[in-house]
Amino acid sequence: MRGPPYFAMASSERRQNVVLITSHDIGQHLGCYGVDAVETPNLDGLAASGVQFENAVATTPVCSPSRGSLLTGRYPQSNGLLGLTHSPWWWQLGDGEATMPELLGEAGYETHLSGLQHVAPDAERLGFDRRHNPERDAERTAELAGEIFADADGDRPVYAQLGFSETHRSFDREPDDVDDVFVPGYLEDTEEIRADLARFQLEIEYLDEQVGVLLDNLEAQGVRDETIVVFAADHGIPYPGAKWWCRDPGVGISLLMDGPGPAFEADDPVESVISNVDVLPTLFDAADVPIPERVEGVSFRDFLGGVADDPPRDAAFTQYTNEGDEARGVVTAEYNLIRNFGAGRTIDYPVATDPTSRSPNQPPGSEPRPYAQLYDRAADPDNMADVADQHPDVVSALSDRVRAWMARVDDPLLRGGIRYPYHRRAMRDLHGADPR
Repeated sequence: MRGPPYFAMASSERRQNVVLITSHDIGQHLGCYGVDAVETPNLDGLAASGVQFENAVATTPVCSPSRGSLLTGRYPQSNGLLGLTHSPWWWQLGDGEATMPELLGEAGYETHLSGLQHVAPDAERLGFDRRHNPERDAERTAELAGEIFADADGDRPVYAQLGFSETHRSFDREPDDVDDVFVPGYLEDTEEIRADLARFQLEIEYLDEQVGVLLDNLEAQGVRDETIVVFAADHGIPYPGAKWWCRDPGVGISLLMDGPGPAFEADDPVESVISNVDVLPTLFDAADVPIPERVEGVSFRDFLGGVADDPPRDAAFTQYTNEGDEARGVVTAEYNLIRNFGAGRTIDYPVATDPTSRSPNQPPGSEPRPYAQLYDRAADPDNMADVADQHPDVVSALSDRVRAWMARVDDPLLRGGIRYPYHRRAMRDLHGADPR
């Protein structure tokens, strides 16, 4: 268990409700982000009525640690969840880590979970008052958005976390044709990839339908106008060169916020770089909940509301931790720098490969992966061409920022390496102890 509360029980004055909608693996593959081949009118409407972040960056291109950053406002190196929480990776939040539902519960909120969470092996660890729909049925989660508020204690604000998993492999819906699909530039436009993308896009459209039902249910309960609604993806789409990679296609995410007050009124998409560690402090600030000192993200409320002229950050930091393939990076408005710490081969994009693979297999003669890779985000949003050799000063300056960030979060790579949960369990088993 984590220790004493970060702050005392908040004022009894009624605060805004918070609804956090999460989705697997969609990156920015939505109509409002320019993907015309997929029809997402409900999410597009949420973006139009609130705030759309064009340069939202996940701390990592992997599910559990990205979601852990969202729920703690802290980087994976700090909160302990550096990789996937399920077998055989077994990463977990540190014992002292407080999550958004715990903290909001301390502030007087009634807290609910429906559907997917993928941050802890047991959802009880996350501190919700009530957990619904462990089967993770999407239609049931959309219905529960209304039922939670209908049954809620009217004297307490509500935090509802509603998680959808349909856009994670495997895809269950079969398309009639594969003509109307969007093929990202880093993938070869092959028949196999088009067929797979067509199935993926059907799952996104189904997700959008359920988000529409969810929002209608909030409206039917009369709480929509007093509720902050956030939609957040965890990382990029499930294709080689995106998910599992610190490249822009891997860490660029959909992030939409809508709610009462000037902080959620925007005529145009917000271009400033924002990290998903910033979601918790921004929400807390908007709902007038104290932000714990341990939170490493920054609040965008004053910037969104026009109180501050400049955004609170100009760079978002990223990490990927998988044995033998570790990377750390930084994303600015202009560049994405990736520092590699695991041996690997250089991949030439676009790639034609099994769309279900993490990355294409490269022949032994491929060049070793460089220690530093640099991508010009404006000229090359698909991160096809490494320009590190052309901009050594940029590489040096951004590498300094990565090194300083790694020191701030006490990155184990700076201490000589990472002890992976599997390795710890294997050593315990070797010595005859319970490996758990």
